[in-house]
Amino acid sequence: MATLNTSNVSVKIYLPEETRAKFKASCAMRSLSMNEVLLEYIETWLEEHEPLLEPKLKRAKTAAKTEETD
Repeated sequence: MATLNTSNVSVKIYLPEETRAKFKASCAMRSLSMNEVLLEYIETWLEEHEPLLEPKLKRAKTAAKTEETD
């Protein structure tokens, strides 16, 4: 899991107050910060979905190179 450092940025989300309170309490009961849990979920999601993004990025780079040579 990634750790906080000076190159990290913040992300703001909006949750219902009750959801936030439940999430905060659940994290606290496990001695985890909300940030730790969210970061783990985001990293897991990216591992599962990044392969779908990579071909699109490669195609975009190839298209840009093709346009440069035309």
